[in-house]
Amino acid sequence: MANYELMFIVNPALSEEEKNTSIADFKAILEKFSAKIKKEEVIGEQKLAYKINKSTTGFYVLQELEMNGEEIKNISKEVNLNKNIWRYMFTKVEA
Repeated sequence: MANYELMFIVNPALSEEEKNTSIADFKAILEKFSAKIKKEEVIGEQKLAYKINKSTTGFYVLQELEMNGEEIKNISKEVNLNKNIWRYMFTKVEA
């Protein structure tokens, strides 16, 4: 098991309840593939570097995970089905 940081961007036009549901759906996918969320920081709405779906802002969430890196492909396949998650990126954290 290795440590990773995960940053993802949720559609900011969603209601608070829909944002929370999208975040919970992402967590459920992570747990399905045995990823442990060690820390979560909801950063909130921030300006994007470039437009995504004609929006200049995105709702950011940062998580620290402990997981098997080989599962990233499987997680990506499922997350890509959620149209409310605009972008995500896993970064391996060296101990």
